[in-house]
Amino acid sequence: MVKFIFAVGLCAITFSVSAQQGYSTFVDDAVRFSQSTTSGTARFIGLGGANTSLGGDISSISGNPAGLGFYNKSAWSISPVLRFGEFNANYGGVENNDFGANLQVPNGGMVFHKRFEEYSGSKWISGTFGIAYNQKTSFYNTIDYRGSLIGGENNIPYDFVDYTLQPFINPDGSYINYPSEAAIEPDFLSNPYSDLASLTGLLTIFPAGEGYEVDRYDFDQIGDVQQTERILRTGGVTTLDLSYGANYNDKLYLGAGLNINFINYTETRTFRETPSNDILNYLELTDRKEISGAGVGVTVGAIYKPIQMVNIGVSYTSPTFIGMDEIQEIQLDAIYFNEQDASAEIVNEVPSYSFVIPQKVSGGATVFLSKYGFVTADVEWVDYASARFNSNDGAFANGEPDVSNNLASALNYRLGVEGRLDIFRVRAGYALFGNPYSENTFEQNRSTVSGGVGIFKNGFSADLTYSLNSFNNPAITPYAGAASVSSESKISAFRLTLGKTF
Repeated sequence: MVKFIFAVGLCAITFSVSAQQGYSTFVDDAVRFSQSTTSGTARFIGLGGANTSLGGDISSISGNPAGLGFYNKSAWSISPVLRFGEFNANYGGVENNDFGANLQVPNGGMVFHKRFEEYSGSKWISGTFGIAYNQKTSFYNTIDYRGSLIGGENNIPYDFVDYTLQPFINPDGSYINYPSEAAIEPDFLSNPYSDLASLTGLLTIFPAGEGYEVDRYDFDQIGDVQQTERILRTGGVTTLDLSYGANYNDKLYLGAGLNINFINYTETRTFRETPSNDILNYLELTDRKEISGAGVGVTVGAIYKPIQMVNIGVSYTSPTFIGMDEIQEIQLDAIYFNEQDASAEIVNEVPSYSFVIPQKVSGGATVFLSKYGFVTADVEWVDYASARFNSNDGAFANGEPDVSNNLASALNYRLGVEGRLDIFRVRAGYALFGNPYSENTFEQNRSTVSGGVGIFKNGFSADLTYSLNSFNNPAITPYAGAASVSSESKISAFRLTLGKTF
């Protein structure tokens, strides 16, 4: 085969989001954007995130706003967090481990308290307004794997260049014969990766019989092909919350909040394939996707004290409609031994679309052990099956993805205990998250264990909590037809919260 190598600067075209994103990926995005983890201050995370029936904490602004009714002074707090990730992956039987770190300030806020002394004779005692930002979900995660095709044969049916050649091969394995070079273009555009392979010289058009065919080089037809990929995910779902809670007769606490949701998600996939030959050194595919959005929802809640030592709480968060923008940049670099390297890029500006974060309902109870602490527990129901994607601008060429068949409602359980001795606090918590995927789709197995310590004196508080969030990742593939990658992640986090009343 004639070997023709050339360099390309930049190719920018637009193609539909559905061209590179299958429905399974939409399902995973729906879960990613809908889930909430143990978020808030170090105190509440140390309790496993259970906060439906507790109050007097900045977390109440973003959790159950009725908890603001427990404040008797104004206050502020801020919570930086340091995360460490341990990531394990298996590709074609090859195990790989990776580690990473992430530093953020995902929570902070202020509350402004006012007593209703001017309303003498009324049983409404006080009201508290709060404003806070809170990262409900962190997307921080890494999948790092490696594998190989030994002599072209193993679990991986064909390499990346073979995959880019598939649109030009008949079902019987023979090459498609095109009447002209121009006739080939629609098939190139149907697969953006084939187009990139052609622009970087990995695929070529050549005369064959009375027409033309698309063929590949033979640089990896012999020997081994090594494959590696690193997938880095960052960002999160963050809310700016404006909430108000009121105290009625020290028995009933009511609250409501406006939740302005922001989604910022970045996924960078860097795939490298290295054949054992003296023509192509390696190829590297960098696929970067950025999704951003904003929308508004509301939360209402109540906490009731049937007796002094018991709190019972409920809260409801409405569905949230998020307007989404997405851009994807795909770059393919072919590094040849003769130094005639080639590079091409495709930029995909996806038309705007929307996503609906599903509703959730929480209930909880707290039992106080005199002045020595308390035990608290929550149950939360999330209707993942009601998550929806929609577009009036044609973002989904194959029709709007119906993710509901692959999702189900789920129950999340949170349990926490706090012990008190003078100014000192010690806490432990556990959270078990129900599987958001429907039966036989995927089992996520997500849970969080936590523990922490704190002090409170003269209106100043300092709390430090350690938490470990463990979960399985949905299977991914480097390209269509390749072996799937199974992986699991363990995210350790140290969160410090500093606060002061005023």
